[in-house]
Parts: sequence; C-alpha cells; structure tokens
Amino acid sequence: MERENLIMLDPAEGADLKQIVPKKIALVASPWVFDDEVEFRSQQLGLGYIGAYAERFGHHIAAFVDPMLDGGVRVKVPLKTKYRLTHRFGHSDKEIVKRIPQDVDIIGLNGPFTDSRLTAYPLINAIKQAFPDVPLVVGGVLATTLPHQVLNESRADIIVKGEGEIAFARIANGEPLNQIPGLVYRGADGMILESSMRSEQLRTIDSIPPPGYHFRPMDEYTRWSPRGDRSQRTLSLISSRGCPFTCEFCSIPEKGQRWRPFTPERILGEIDMCIDRYGVNHIEFEDDNFTLMEGRAIPILRHLADLRKKGVPLFCSFPNGIMIDKMSRDLAFLMAEAGTDIAYLPVECGDTRVLVSMDKPSATEHLGKTLEIARHCVEAGLLVSAFFIVAYPGGIVPHKKYLRPEYERHVIHESGQVFMKGEDEESFENTMKFCRTLQGLGVQGITPLIATPYPGTELYEVCDKFDWLRFKDAKDVMTTVSYAHMKPEYVQIETPCCSASRAYERWREMSDVFQSFHNVRRFSGDDHLVPTQEVAKRETSAT
Repeated sequence: MERENLIMLDPAEGADLKQIVPKKIALVASPWVFDDEVEFRSQQLGLGYIGAYAERFGHHIAAFVDPMLDGGVRVKVPLKTKYRLTHRFGHSDKEIVKRIPQDVDIIGLNGPFTDSRLTAYPLINAIKQAFPDVPLVVGGVLATTLPHQVLNESRADIIVKGEGEIAFARIANGEPLNQIPGLVYRGADGMILESSMRSEQLRTIDSIPPPGYHFRPMDEYTRWSPRGDRSQRTLSLISSRGCPFTCEFCSIPEKGQRWRPFTPERILGEIDMCIDRYGVNHIEFEDDNFTLMEGRAIPILRHLADLRKKGVPLFCSFPNGIMIDKMSRDLAFLMAEAGTDIAYLPVECGDTRVLVSMDKPSATEHLGKTLEIARHCVEAGLLVSAFFIVAYPGGIVPHKKYLRPEYERHVIHESGQVFMKGEDEESFENTMKFCRTLQGLGVQGITPLIATPYPGTELYEVCDKFDWLRFKDAKDVMTTVSYAHMKPEYVQIETPCCSASRAYERWREMSDVFQSFHNVRRFSGDDHLVPTQEVAKRETSAT
C-alpha cells in the first residue's frame, strides 16, 4: 500500500487556463448487480466531484450517463457467473454507448464496488469498440483495489487509484501520464505501467467544488435514496472524507486514511440549496466518520434541528454507522433534535478477543463504551440498531498491548507476526449475550453481516495466507452479499473455527432472534415493490 499523497496547494488555483485545451467529457456509471431486486442505488457523488473539479480547468461535461435512470432500474437481465446466477440491472451496454456523444474527448467510468467488474468490463469493451481512440479512464473502489485486473480483463486505457479529482483533471489537461501520481495504464508497447505513488489528495478539501448539481439529474436522484427510501426526497451527502482507523475488514485504508472534513458552512450551504431547489427533506450522510470531530458535527446537526423547529419537515440518517468512541450524550440528543431516523452503532462483535483480531480501535474498551452510548441514544429517543460481523475469521494483532494470557491458545506466531484466530462457538455465544444486553437497554435492532474478504483489505490478505478463501479464482467471485437474499453458498470464508455452513447458521440465528434493520426501504403509494423482511418488521413494530 503506497503512502498517502497529500498536497497543500490546489492545482486548479494557479492553473494557466490559456495553456489547456478544453475537453468534452462523458461521465458513465456502471450498471448494478443484485441477486433478485434492486436493493440500493447511488446518486453518483464520485462522478459528480470528478466532473465539477474538471470544469474548473475549462472542460465541459458533455454527457452524464447513469444506466439506472430513465427506467433503467426496471431493466433486469440474468447474469451467469462461474459460481452464481445473479442479475444485471440498468440499461443495456448498447443503450449506454448511444448516450455518449460522438465528439467526446475523454470518458470517465466509475466502478464503485468489486462486483462492478461483472458489468463494467463488458461495458468498457463496448465503449472502446465504439470509441477506440478516446481515452477511457476508470476509477472507484474497483480501480483502486484491482487496477491490474481491470486492465487485463477489459480494454480500459487508464486506471486511477484513490481519489480521482486531481488525477482525472490532469489527464484531461493533457499532461504526460508518467508525471501523474496514482495512475496505472498501458504504455505504447502494451506493457502495463504503474505510478509508485497514490493519486494526489488535497489536504484541505473545501476548494473541491460541490458534486455537479447542475449536471447530475438531481430531481430524479432525490426521488429514490441510495438506501431505497422513496417516501422522502433524499440528498446523498458527504461531509468528510477518510478514516484514521485501520479495521482489517475495511477497504478505507486503500482509499485514504487521513480524515479531511468539509467545513460546516460548506455543507450547510449545500443542504440549504438542495432544500430550496429540489424540495429535499431527508439528508443521508455517507461519511465513514461523521462524528470524529464533535466540534464540527455539532453546528451541522444544530442547523438541521433549527430548520425543524422552523417547520421544515427534515430528517437525516447515517447509514454507514456512527463512530462509537467519538459519540457523546450531547451528540445523541442533538442527533434526535436534528431528526435522525435511525442511528447505526458499528459494534462488530460482542467478544473482546475477536475485536482485537479485527484491529478495532480501542478494542478493550469498545464494549463498555458501546453500552454507554447505547444508553444515551435510547434515552434521547433515537431508533437504534447495531451492526455485527458474524463468523469473523481472525487477523493480525498489530498492538501487542492487547494480548492477554487467556488469548494464547488462539494465537498463531508466523513470519514475525502475531495472528489471532477469530470467532468460535464461545465468542459467538458472547456476542449473542451482548446483543441481549443491548436489547435490554432498549436498542431495537441487531443487524448481522457475514464476514466478507474484500480485495485490498487486510482481511483478504489474512484469508489468502491461511487458505481460508473458499473460491481461489478471485476474479470470478462476487463479494457484495445480498442483504435481502442471503444464502449459504454466498459465504466466502471457511476456517477451522467456523465452516461456511456454520457461518450461515450463526447469521440465521441472529436474524431470527433479533429484529434487523438494514438498507431501510420505504415506498410511496405509487411503488409496487415489496419491502424487505427487515422493513416489514419495522413497519409492524411502529404501528
């Protein structure tokens, strides 16, 4: 993993626009893959930021193509993979290509998930068939974690690893590729060349323009939130980037660990504009760490609370979870005043030893802090659900201070590193007991997720090292587990502590014993889709 490449000066500020030839840019989103139905969507914030920043150099967004729009969400086609039959959602590759202008100069494509490869690779090839001489740049999680695979399995020209605003703009500006950090690309002889550095990231991110509200179809986007809410008009918003922590199951370290916030003034300006312009009444904060700095979170929440007091029917949610270690009683009550419809607590496990194996921050104090914050949230009147990772296989222990004598039988010493085995029957029972304790405090939901080894994570490396991956040919494996249609054959890890079938049984047990909230989908009267079991439970309990 390369070190972060943070820069102080924004290249757009001192750019000589007279020396830059303006380019016509097409931004393209990948079609989606789901087991049976569309479980969530995206307002394509990444493409919005990329395009808005490129415009600062005089470039023009000639097309913004999202295959899920204009009825694309209802286009469902069977998709056969090596191990599974799943479905592709979104307009066809042919239709997507038709929406790209013939005189386009550069095409940017977003692959937001590892599974995006199942639809992105065929789409990339179709685009290059139609535009063989137009550079096609791929970014997103897929490009960042699997850059060589993208180039080897498709006809993509350039990959951007990490945040893409500066790198994409420099490509569009016509700078030599070998001088742009963060790129992987094909040289003139067909050889793959790779920058030794990550893409450049601004240390202070307020100079990055808002994510292209003028070229993204916001009126349609706000009708259906990324989590499927269609009863409110939702704005998907990022108020900060990055996460300073190193949980081994998470791919954030590959994207950037330096936490960098937008100022409250910047965020509140976007919110107020979208309320006035698009009738937004629900803010979905996509941050990985919204509450990391309480002094910044408070004015944002206070502003939302004040709007509600003035009669604005506003709600907010934090679907990626709220950092428990950085929560307080004051924040819990302010979140309630701000109209938080549900607070997710990323507990992950009810056994301290397994938390140590995850490299969970403050692992030995985590469960005690969780109980404290859960009490505050319940006292504040928040609807609370807790995330748990079932059947976690174990991992590297980077902090020896967390090792205890009673853990010794679970420890593996190899190659100068210390590995901790993961969840066994005893630790699973500890988790179930902890869930019951949370339930007794008034926490309404327990949301279990089965451990998944995403490429680019420490968890994946550990599973590969100890031969715990069930499927060896990684490029054929799906990693996005369906929340609505979980099945035993989707489990990807098999360890001496827990077989794949037992992992599913543990997940099933938690799902049956506790009420689960995830991917909450509320539908308007005109929709005909059936909510998931979790939402049905929630609606039943609310009546």
